[in-house]
Amino acid sequence: MLRQLPPPYQQRIKKAFNSISLLFIFFSTGGFEFVLTQNQEAPFSIELIVPISTPNGHREISIERYYNLHVLIKNVSPHPQRLWKDWNTWGFFNLRLEWMAAGKTFPISRKAPKVWNGDFPDYWVLEPGETVVLFIDMRSGDWEGFPDLYGERIPAKIKAIYENKRDVLADEFAIWYGKIETPEIEVIFK
Repeated sequence: MLRQLPPPYQQRIKKAFNSISLLFIFFSTGGFEFVLTQNQEAPFSIELIVPISTPNGHREISIERYYNLHVLIKNVSPHPQRLWKDWNTWGFFNLRLEWMAAGKTFPISRKAPKVWNGDFPDYWVLEPGETVVLFIDMRSGDWEGFPDLYGERIPAKIKAIYENKRDVLADEFAIWYGKIETPEIEVIFK
């Protein structure tokens, strides 16, 4: 059929066919989502919630009484974004905290579980404006690095860091990768 058309039309049809083929390959491999999720600027905002726990407005973190913290990650982009869920090996270690006191920085991170009860890639899809809440319970035994206080009060600053490193599965599932941090919050460990 192409041979019956004049040569200029044959070239146009071949170019159109090649363009359509490239678009098909691009979309069928998830390329569109990959482009949307890998922006230079992070498509998320992140907030660490430390409740005000005293009448004078201080935020105290205490293993006995004020032991729950929350991290909110919100999709601020105009497109759906994907994050690994925090129950599997891809997302379990992505959230960490740092506390600073006396000019030093101390990491707070999750301990590896002794046994993974199943492990497969699982992720949240956050639509524009949606938020996921990550829960930190200092008494759970999952976290290490909180200060041992023995009745002391330590003024400090604390921040949350969410970091997902790029790997083959992040590319395959179009999972966002990068690093976002909250501003530091003044707290008292007691």
